[in-house]
Amino acid sequence: MLIGVVGLNGSGKDTFANYLVSKYNFSHVDIGQSIRNELKKAGKDFKDRNEMLELGNRMRHMHGADYWCGQAIMSMRSEDMVITSIRNPAEAELILKRNGILVEIHADRKTRFNRTVERVRSGNESHGDIQSFEDFIAREEKELRSTDPANQQFLKCISMAKYRIPNNGTEEQLHDHIDRLIKGFTSATNRPL
Repeated sequence: MLIGVVGLNGSGKDTFANYLVSKYNFSHVDIGQSIRNELKKAGKDFKDRNEMLELGNRMRHMHGADYWCGQAIMSMRSEDMVITSIRNPAEAELILKRNGILVEIHADRKTRFNRTVERVRSGNESHGDIQSFEDFIAREEKELRSTDPANQQFLKCISMAKYRIPNNGTEEQLHDHIDRLIKGFTSATNRPL
């Protein structure tokens, strides 16, 4: 099973994926982490969101709008894989062409802001550089849509997701939603995980 995960910053995409890894033995590729790794190799500031956007968009322009997702799929280590941080419609289309599913993880802005701030404070390898709630909103608005087909287009990707999982509550509540989602797929396909 191939699952692509879309969601705004701080929605819980990696928490969703980590649960699939630990309980259902999925492999996981985070496109955002792939971009941060490339920035580290180049000696750039991997915590700077603008650096991430610039590199992510540049590579999509050079190699195709589905570049990052294609790289993730080529690294597929198991039959069951979750790819987080789908941010371009071509990436979402690639998941769907591979008979995968798109899942949106949704949380309200204030919850997502608080999670992002906590993530940044949690350690020196954490990514992000949010200064205030207003800054968080301004950056998000900038990333929601673009007329450039190779750039990030969060809203378009979210609209392509067939499944939406709410994540304003506890991690246990999120796990319950995930278990029901996976149970629905495995019973529909008669395929155990």
